[in-house]
Amino acid sequence: MRQDFLVECRNYDKTLRGSWKAHQLSAETQVGDEEAEAAQGSLRLWLPAGTPMNWERGARPLRSHCLQFFWPERWYMLSAFYDGESLIHTYATIIQPAILGYERLSYVDLDLSMLVKPDLSYEVLTQAEFEQAADALGYDEETRISALMALRTLSSTIQRSLGVFSAVPHRLKSDLLQSQHSKHSYS
Repeated sequence: MRQDFLVECRNYDKTLRGSWKAHQLSAETQVGDEEAEAAQGSLRLWLPAGTPMNWERGARPLRSHCLQFFWPERWYMLSAFYDGESLIHTYATIIQPAILGYERLSYVDLDLSMLVKPDLSYEVLTQAEFEQAADALGYDEETRISALMALRTLSSTIQRSLGVFSAVPHRLKSDLLQSQHSKHSYS
C-alpha cells in the first residue's frame, strides 16, 4: 500500500524552508538497478515530475522525477533526479537527522551539499553557504562537527565507490514511471 508523506525542510532556527508530498516505497520494492542492501534501513520516497514543491520563495512543480533516501540517525539525505528512466545526478544534502512522525518527515537542512554525477564524480556546492548559515543561525559545535564529518563520510564513500550511492539506481524500471499517475500502490 502506498503511504503519502508530508516532507518539511526547515532551517536551523526551525523556520519552514519548503514542503512537499511524497510517496513511500516499501522496503521490498526494487525501483531499478540499485543494490538493495545499500538502501537497507532507509526511508525511500518517490516524487514524480510535476510534484508541487512549496518553497518559501513560492511554489513550483518538480521538473524531474526524484527518489529521496533518508536514514535514521544519519546526518545526510540523498535526492536522485531522473530524466525519464535515466539518472541525471544526485544531491547529497547534509542535514540534522530527520524526524519521522505519522505521515510526516521533517529535517533541518544545514546548507551543505554535494552534487554527485552517475560516474561518481562530485563537487561540494555550498561550503561558503554552510559557513555563513552556521555563523548567522548560531549552529552549535556538535552540529558543525557532525555536518563536516557527514560530508567527509560521503566523500570517502564516493572515492571508494561503495556504500550509500550504490542504493541510487542509474536506471529506473519503466513500470514505476507508468504507475506514477495511477491510483495503485508503489509497493
